[in-house]
Amino acid sequence: MANGHSLLILESTWDEKGQYLRPEISVHPFFQGVTAAMAIPMVYRQFNAKEDLRLLLQDFIRDRRFGYCYVAAHGGDSKIYGIGREEIKLSAIMTACANAEGKGFIFGACRFVTPELARRFLWETRARFLAGYSHDVDWIQSMLVDISFLTFLFRGSGHDAFRAAGRLYADHRLARKIGFTVYKRDRAAPEVLATLRRNGLTRS
Repeated sequence: MANGHSLLILESTWDEKGQYLRPEISVHPFFQGVTAAMAIPMVYRQFNAKEDLRLLLQDFIRDRRFGYCYVAAHGGDSKIYGIGREEIKLSAIMTACANAEGKGFIFGACRFVTPELARRFLWETRARFLAGYSHDVDWIQSMLVDISFLTFLFRGSGHDAFRAAGRLYADHRLARKIGFTVYKRDRAAPEVLATLRRNGLTRS
């Protein structure tokens, strides 16, 4: 299945206190500036709950213009959060991402992308790659690392996620420090390859 190179940004609210009419931080202006400067086709959408995210992810899977989806949200063990801390569990996300052959996913969320989760997600959805963090990370630091990864992915890596991650680690020590990791399926065995576990490329 061939997919295009457009980027979909999906973001949940960051306000955990229910004050939804107050101004809040967003990844949108940062990604908007970078993608515009690099002429990367980008669509931004917000989601509030599981059903919103399901519909957006299903459209992403069906639309062959899009090759990459970046999800920005609060995260936890095998789940991310919507508005009012509604839990959106891995099982619901994988169901929405069924038949994701050729698609890449990056989660800007704390404690979501563990080796075990990556193995399950990649083998059940058939996605091209999955990237993110297995522990708590600072919002600004992780967003800057994610933007840098996507910049390398779109420029000078041939859209190869592992090659982009290698350039990221070489140029930005912060990426290694906060544990940004890219996973992909090993087609020769029912295993998952990781760009960063401790040192370099390993199997998980």
